[in-house]
Amino acid sequence: MFVSFSGGGRRPDSILIPILYMVFGIPLILYPGMTGRLFCLALSIGAFVYAFAQLLRYFRAKRRGWTYTSDKLLGILFLVIGLFCLFGWRIILSFLPVMLGILLLIDALARLPMTIDAFQLGLPGRVPVLVSTLLPLILGIIMLMDPFGVTSMLIRFFGIGLIADGACALVAALYARRDSHSDDPWNGSRYR
Repeated sequence: MFVSFSGGGRRPDSILIPILYMVFGIPLILYPGMTGRLFCLALSIGAFVYAFAQLLRYFRAKRRGWTYTSDKLLGILFLVIGLFCLFGWRIILSFLPVMLGILLLIDALARLPMTIDAFQLGLPGRVPVLVSTLLPLILGIIMLMDPFGVTSMLIRFFGIGLIADGACALVAALYARRDSHSDDPWNGSRYR
């Protein structure tokens, strides 16, 4: 089954991965709140599993007479992290827009001297430079003003990005697959 998705087994350009991107992008667009909570639940489960493994290792070592306090501390720390991810999912999801908002503001401020220079010198590309400075600035301010409201928008945007990336990769893989068959000397198309 997977050989038919990868161009007959000869090429690594698979169409299965782009299709999976598009499939995973759909719930992100339709249910951003649920997928954000599921993400935090997955983080919580991962933290609980790691905490359990560390505490189990600590208690096994303690039974043998050894003491690994780092295992005990890591176990307790990841237990607390798991509980925080489970019950504080809104706070966790608000970190993403805050961090992205700060990065967008830094990017806009870094572009500001270039924008000023473009207008002072009268360069022909000054309007796109201005847009590339103002857009991150405005988005960064919006993200910092309402991080909770922006979270679902970011999750939807990520879903749209996954679908767009998957669609582009799928088209590229199909074209590459078509071109590989047309250049194949064994199909006889070159020698007609």
